[in-house]
Amino acid sequence: MTRHTFHAPYTVNHEACSYGKETKEGWVMLTNFTAQIDEELVYHDGEKITTVLLISGKMHGGLDDQGKEKKPRQLPTVTVTAAEFASGSWVGEKWGMQAIVFPSPNAATDVRACIQISSADTSLRKDIFTHTGWAEIRGKQAYLSTTGAITTKGLDSKIIVQLPSELSRYALPDPAPAAEDFADSVRLLNLGPKQVTWVLLLATIRASIGDNNFAVHLAGRTGTFKSEIASLFQSFYGPDMNANHLPCSWNSTANALEALCFRTKDALVVIDDFVPQGTTYNIKALQQKADNIIRAQGNQAGRARLTDISSVQQTMYPRGIILSTGEDIPDGHSVRARMMIVELSPGSISIDKLTAAQAARPAYSRFMSAFIAWWAGADLHDAFKEIRDGYRKEFQGVGHTRTPTIMAELVGTAYALKEYADANKFYPAEMPGLLEKAIAAIRHTGEQQGHYLHGTDPVTIFCELVRGMMATGQGHMKTRTGGIPNEAPLYGWVVEQVHGDVPTYKSHGPKLGWIDAEKDELYIDPNAVNLIKGRSNGKLAVTNQILIKRLKESGIISRVDTARDRNTVRITVEGHSINVIVLRLSLVMDLADQQNQLSTEPQT
Repeated sequence: MTRHTFHAPYTVNHEACSYGKETKEGWVMLTNFTAQIDEELVYHDGEKITTVLLISGKMHGGLDDQGKEKKPRQLPTVTVTAAEFASGSWVGEKWGMQAIVFPSPNAATDVRACIQISSADTSLRKDIFTHTGWAEIRGKQAYLSTTGAITTKGLDSKIIVQLPSELSRYALPDPAPAAEDFADSVRLLNLGPKQVTWVLLLATIRASIGDNNFAVHLAGRTGTFKSEIASLFQSFYGPDMNANHLPCSWNSTANALEALCFRTKDALVVIDDFVPQGTTYNIKALQQKADNIIRAQGNQAGRARLTDISSVQQTMYPRGIILSTGEDIPDGHSVRARMMIVELSPGSISIDKLTAAQAARPAYSRFMSAFIAWWAGADLHDAFKEIRDGYRKEFQGVGHTRTPTIMAELVGTAYALKEYADANKFYPAEMPGLLEKAIAAIRHTGEQQGHYLHGTDPVTIFCELVRGMMATGQGHMKTRTGGIPNEAPLYGWVVEQVHGDVPTYKSHGPKLGWIDAEKDELYIDPNAVNLIKGRSNGKLAVTNQILIKRLKESGIISRVDTARDRNTVRITVEGHSINVIVLRLSLVMDLADQQNQLSTEPQT
């Protein structure tokens, strides 16, 4: 049998399609096949690198009826991960039991070495990127889309970017700064209310700068052109992404959305059509999905999962900026706090300007490409952070504690936009006072966020539930001695009979607690908290400990037991000593408003 030494101590017999090894005991046959790595595919997702090998081979054909060797059989090209290749387990799994690695010490290691030696002059390495946005390529920062990589020198179309089919339209052209493209892009500010259009434009551009941790939600009833407006800003990242070809929908599964938003790094990604409808289960499932996705966006962390062998899978989370649209707004105080919410009302969008904006759609991706190439070489990251940090301090106290940071990110982007215009001497009609207009619009929008947050605050929901339960006969309060409180109708009591001028009252629903009007205190039995939360239809989905903590932070809890370091206080009610949560009666009941209602509504 002919042997060929191709790298001591290994030998290859091409006629017999086998590898061998010279040992002290003599020549040892390792396989009945030979193999070659045709391609080495190295996938980069922005966080980890995965190597996949395409391997072809030939196997010994055996002997015919006359005892002569048959022609070697071509083995199919198979895909093998680097981990599989290292273990050697892939041979039988991919090529079946006829492909044999003969037993010998270190056989898997020897066969691996033989294949690598055989492929030294033939294997072709390809780097494949599976995300949009910034990546380091050959030591320099480049921005990826399906057309290649944008650098300060232009578009390198040789860089391979593979995205899921849903994201295939993320395609930026070769950058070429043009005054008209810039003018068409900023002209989108005139589409509708400035507090809406400024947020959308700046969030769209901010996504390309990188490291994003907030979302935007565009709300409005059917017919307000939400999806079409969103598609105009989405097309900054690819001209073919119109309202019929948006990358994501809230109808998709949570896992699919997480994966798609993970791939769209440093880019805007529209998730269209948030409409809670159907059964209670369907509504809760959609709200939970939105909670998971938006929370992951704000926290820059996803849900960890285990594989079927209990190893931790890669965590996926949004790495761009989500632009969500819908007729409704996702529930939850912390979810809304991670978004900048803007609304469109009927008639707020100019049809003529919308038509003109649609005609100019190709200009938006041209502007975005040119801006990205400029940003790559502008060296303004430190200046951007300084401006952002300064405005974060200026906006302190507006909305939720996260709101000032979101506002500051948008204002910092307005500065970057002006720097880009100045660098290229682009001065369209919208430029005069651009910064001042942007800051004013962002401030106005930020101040409106409190309106959206108020109705989802656990403290607000809890107090409204207590009042609502008593107003609808689902609960009542007593005095500490067990009597009927003054202004009984406020506290869940209804007039049963009237004897002369003296009414008698009847309570409705379970007892929620007790009041001491002179001390302005309301006492809630901790056991009643779950009863109250049960009337919230899932809107008060926090633990009792977190709820009490929020009540304390807001000043609704008037006193605690500092000696025992507890949020409950031991008092005597109806002759018994129990632990209660002590709340400010006037704040929980919003007594000024309640008493105004009593003076104008008949008591029955």
